[in-house]
Amino acid sequence: MIHLSFSRALLIVFSLSTWTIGETENCGDDQYEKYGRCCKKCEAGTYMKDFCSQTRETVCIACPEGTYAEYINAFDHCEKCPSCQQGFAENCTKTTKGNCQCRPGFLCSDKSCSLCEENKCSAGEKPIKTELENGNYSYDCEFKCRENHFFDAEEDTCKPWTQCGAKGLVEKIPGSKTHDAVCIDPQRDGSDYGNAHWIMSIGFVFLSLTLFLFMFYACSKKLRRNQKNSVASKISVQAVSSKTSDFHLSKEESGLKLIIQDELKDCCSVTHLDSSLFHQDISCSF
Repeated sequence: MIHLSFSRALLIVFSLSTWTIGETENCGDDQYEKYGRCCKKCEAGTYMKDFCSQTRETVCIACPEGTYAEYINAFDHCEKCPSCQQGFAENCTKTTKGNCQCRPGFLCSDKSCSLCEENKCSAGEKPIKTELENGNYSYDCEFKCRENHFFDAEEDTCKPWTQCGAKGLVEKIPGSKTHDAVCIDPQRDGSDYGNAHWIMSIGFVFLSLTLFLFMFYACSKKLRRNQKNSVASKISVQAVSSKTSDFHLSKEESGLKLIIQDELKDCCSVTHLDSSLFHQDISCSF
């Protein structure tokens, strides 16, 4: 009798365990197992405040501002919205994470694009990204066009250099990363270049000759003026010396002359007469 009761008890326990395991295995993707039953998970935009119990369902509340929950979950918190250095391409909401973006002229420095750095590549170059050990990115610049090509900034495309030899022309300026090769016709452009060279040479000679003549005229005019002033000075000195030397005075007259000159000097020192008037008075006194 005892063995029969014990067997029945084991059977009941086994049956209950089988039912519980079966029910747990049948919980859906939007459920979780708790206390031997399947409980609902929280919807996107909410998080779980309390687990379910044998008498009530799971308690879920909305994510606070600045946080989000993109999927159905059984978490006790929401994820924090990303911090974007230069703004969002798509704003963060309670149900979406949002996406960061960099302004034109800048490049993403990490996987989430929350950090940005200036694009230092010039026109015709493309940035080459390298991932660093910390997960961020660094950039180098590389010419985007193939060899023997140049970048046309106006059309924003790569173009091959013009092959001057194939057109029977001569390459005057070789092609570069930013400019096409410049070709010339040696027969036509050569003669034009020669004519221009002769015209410039003649113009230079004419300008030099004009400048020389102007300098020569200015120097000659100054020389003639100086010679004229020199001759006038010599004539004036000779005239004064002739007035004083042509007269043969006696001793009395010479003494009288000295007395008169002394009186004139005293007079000039008192009245402050001009030196030119002084010479005129002496001339007139004689």
